[in-house]
Amino acid sequence: MASPISYLSVDRKGRATLPEEVRSSLGLEAGDFVLLERTERGTYELVPAALVPRDQLWFHHPEMQRRIRKAENDLAAGRAKVTHSPEAAQALLDSFKGKRRRGRR
Repeated sequence: MASPISYLSVDRKGRATLPEEVRSSLGLEAGDFVLLERTERGTYELVPAALVPRDQLWFHHPEMQRRIRKAENDLAAGRAKVTHSPEAAQALLDSFKGKRRRGRR
């Protein structure tokens, strides 16, 4: 089944409004961000995006993602075990956040 074609027009300032069915299909709401990624064919693809707060960028670093995957695999394989309750882990994280903030001032 072929998907219906949607049209949009661009005004003098280069602004365009995505049709409602496109916004709905992409799960977009007012204020959301969309990336325009160039494809190998030279066209552009709309990709819903989200901004990452600066204080959370460390989590998205490739090395951190590798370490998290390894830890999750170790847990799943029984090579490691959780030693802190979620509450204790949160308290530990909160204590680091406080130290980090004080050190940055």
